[in-house]
Amino acid sequence: MKPAALIRGRGELRLSGTSLTELMSAVLAKGKAFRFRAKGSSMSPFVKDADVITVSPLGGREPRAGDIVAFLHPKTGTIAVHRVVRASPGLFLLRGDNSHDADGELPRDRILGVLTEVVRNGQRVRGISGRRSRTIALLSRSGGLYRGLGLLRRLIRRPERGAS
Repeated sequence: MKPAALIRGRGELRLSGTSLTELMSAVLAKGKAFRFRAKGSSMSPFVKDADVITVSPLGGREPRAGDIVAFLHPKTGTIAVHRVVRASPGLFLLRGDNSHDADGELPRDRILGVLTEVVRNGQRVRGISGRRSRTIALLSRSGGLYRGLGLLRRLIRRPERGAS
């Protein structure tokens, strides 16, 4: 396949798996941010499928509870984007906001960078960091966020009484 065949109409390069992992790692190692289109629903509703997200290098700082990070998934070796729900010296418990289970404790060297921007339908999404994200991390660590989102989905889908 010719390299030009990988380029989309708006100058987007279509990569996945090992190619995406290698390119993102190289860009972040040079101290530059990396932007790509999210795939999947594990971070919904905060990061949704097809959102354009920017991951920036950590710049020597340790990830904190509440940060959304890109990391090398321990089972697949590919990039995943989940929230740090607990941070202890050198180890980080990660979990998708819409995931049933945590990814397990990961060492710092598996974390590639921190999410710094989410763009949905051309608009920047607010509230991906700060106090709100630490509260979300606390809820997610206990599984309460996943259960709460499930309850909310069921309530939204439930038809109104007396409706025909």
